[in-house]
Order: sequence, then C-alpha cells, then structure tokens
Amino acid sequence: MHQPRSKPWREKLLRSGYLLGAVLFHLILFLMVATLVIWKAPPPPPTDIFHGVAVKTSPPPPQPPSSGAAANNPEFEPQTVVVPVVTPPSMITTANSNFTIDAAKVLNQTLSHLSDQTAQGTGLSSGGGGATGTGSAFGSSNGTSTQLTGYFYDLKQTSDRQPTGMTQDQWRKMMAKYVAQGWDDSMLAPYYKSKAPIYTGAYAISTRLSEEAPKAFGLEKEVQPGLWVIHYHARVQAPQSGEYRFIGFGDDLLEVRINGALVLDGGWISLSSKADLRQPLQKVWSHFYGNAEGADHVPGMGPTNGLLKMGPTFHLEIADPVDMDVLIGDQGGECAFFLLVENVGNTYETLPDGTPKLPFFQISTAPAPTFSDKEEHPPYSTTVEPWQAVEN
Repeated sequence: MHQPRSKPWREKLLRSGYLLGAVLFHLILFLMVATLVIWKAPPPPPTDIFHGVAVKTSPPPPQPPSSGAAANNPEFEPQTVVVPVVTPPSMITTANSNFTIDAAKVLNQTLSHLSDQTAQGTGLSSGGGGATGTGSAFGSSNGTSTQLTGYFYDLKQTSDRQPTGMTQDQWRKMMAKYVAQGWDDSMLAPYYKSKAPIYTGAYAISTRLSEEAPKAFGLEKEVQPGLWVIHYHARVQAPQSGEYRFIGFGDDLLEVRINGALVLDGGWISLSSKADLRQPLQKVWSHFYGNAEGADHVPGMGPTNGLLKMGPTFHLEIADPVDMDVLIGDQGGECAFFLLVENVGNTYETLPDGTPKLPFFQISTAPAPTFSDKEEHPPYSTTVEPWQAVEN
C-alpha cells in the first residue's frame, strides 16, 4: 500500500519559527531590564555656581639697590603695574569643597607688591641738608635719561682693576689734557669705569668725604677715595631765551660745556688757561674751609679768596636744546661742588656787601636745595629757575 510522503522541511521551519520568536522575546525583555538598571536619570544641576575671576600675574618686582646705589643696576624704567582683582569669599563657592580665600590677606599681599613696584625717588641731588629723593648728593640710580647722566672713572686703577700708580700731579695734567682735547672719553677708556650711571638735576654738594662719590655708584668696595672724576651729560633747554652764564666752585674740579664750548672753569684746580672762564667775584663767598687763607700759592691751586668763579655769557634760545657736559673730580680728602646760573636779564637779591644770591642750576621744578647753618655754602636764592632736559 502506498504511504503519503512526509514534508520534513515544513516541520523544521515551523519549529524554527517558535524558537526564533522565543529568542526575540527574551532579547527584548533583557534590553528593557538592562535599560532600567544601567540608564539612570541625570542628577539635578547644583544650585551653587562657581564664579571664577582671572587674575593677571604681575612680573616680579625689581630688586632695590644696595646702599649707595648698585653699580650694576641698569636704568630703571617703572614697570606697568597690573592690579589683580580680589573677590570676597562669599562670591567664591564650589560644590563639596572646603576651599576658602582670606580676602584681607590677599589684599595686604597685593598692596605690598604694588609698593615694591613703585619707583623710588627722582634723582635730584642736593646739599647735605636738603636731599631730595633717594641716592646721594652726587645723584641717584633711580633717575631718568631726561636728567644729567653721569659715569664714574677711577684713574688709580685700570679697566681690569690693576693699579696705575697715578699721582696727584699726573691726575691734574691728565684732566687738563682731557679738557683741552674736547672731553674725549676714549682718553679715559683705559681706566676703571662704573658699569651703570647715576642721574642728577643739580649740583649743590656741601663738604663731604671724597669716598662719598664712589659710594654713590655702589663702588665703595672697588674704589678707594681720591683721583676720580665723574662726567655728566644731558640735552637741556633754558627756561627762556636770553643771555646766561654759570657761576660755581668745585673742590677740586668743576668744568661746564655748552654745545662743546667750555663756559666755566670753576674748580679749585684750574684746567684752562683762559681767564674769562674763571672770572673772580670780588664781593662773594670766600670763607670756604675757614682756615685756607695761607693756601693762595699752593701749586696747581687757585686763590682761596673769592672762591666762586664766573664764566662768560652765552645766548640760548628756549626752542633750541643744547648739549651740556659737567665734569667734577677730586684728588682726595674732602670735596664740594656748587653750580649756580644767572639769567643776565633778571634782577636778583644781593647781600649788603653786594654778593648776588643766584639760583642753583636745576633741572626740575622741585624745591631748591637748602643747607643747614653748619654747612659751608655760597649765598644762593631759593627761587627756582628750572631748566628742562630732553631725550638725546
């Protein structure tokens, strides 16, 4: 008997469909459970908000000069001071943090930093009783290029600090040659020179030890007193157009040039043979050093009576800056330097003996230098007739 033929492939397909459906069902169920377990709702945003403040860091403050001004300190240019923003603690919060800021401490540190950044002094020199700014009567390292800029030379030692055997007589002859040959600084190149300058706006330096000059440059450990010179230079403008002349005294040297021409030879030691550069004032300060009456004929020195010397007149226009050079120097012991200026068209107060009271040459409108009764000084006016220095 013939049996009907079976259809095994249909049965297999049917059984496979049941299996596939079961697999899909369990997969979907698994994904739903996994989603509930793994994927959680994000936490609510924190209510505390951090307010950040960007603080711009200032550069480190410059190191202050050592006593007498540091010799290696370059010209200070006040730096721009960046004031940081200080936020009170109530404005600074973080979630789950114990971080706090002491606002008072930060403010104190900021003010201290700003104080260190502030430039000190003006560089205006003055007599021992009327010092203005920092530095010494010879000048300050904290001045600017719009003042008289001075470099120190020690003729007792070479540029590499070897002794030269310089004597006082050789020193006088050397400086006379230097002035006669147009103040050529190459003549001073073999000698020890300060690495950095100092700046001044006046010459009103009462009697003091010669060692104060190298100390003003911070060279007290490298330079012994005596046989030194300082060459100052600036571009200057007169207060007004007119005729001018310089009057002064230097122990031992005081020389002044305008536009390369010597206009005063006012030192105790004369470096020029031209009489019009050191005209004696008959009725003028002559008691300097008190007991110097017998020194009228000391070799190389001028008379002690009528110590202030007057140079010839010269014309200046207010609109025309001129080069000004000042040379001071000392052989040793004590020194002093005074430079006054007369505007020939002005009227000045005089003492009963006819001595004029002239203002000190001065760059700046600062008060005039003053002196105590114990300091020997020429008569002077406290009325300032300020000159102006301009960039070279």
